[in-house]
Amino acid sequence: MMNNDFGWSHLPCSFLNENTAFLLITAMAANCYQYLIRRIAKVFTDLKPKSRIKRFLFRFIAVPAKWIKTGRKWVLNIYSQKPYHLLWKT
Repeated sequence: MMNNDFGWSHLPCSFLNENTAFLLITAMAANCYQYLIRRIAKVFTDLKPKSRIKRFLFRFIAVPAKWIKTGRKWVLNIYSQKPYHLLWKT
């Protein structure tokens, strides 16, 4: 997963210091992603805690939505049947 999803298979620089910084930052991003996916997988049944980034993006992030103004207030109208409102209750 680290090779494909976080770019460890092709390091961006030819110097050890820059590559070390890149590896540390992507390792921190991977830890944040693992925490986020574990929390979201409790609510969404089509995502598993071992899901990769591409599946997470297409199942959770890429959702048709539109900002609409109702009653002098901006509301995000999500056009999906998924239980996004349950994420805020856990």
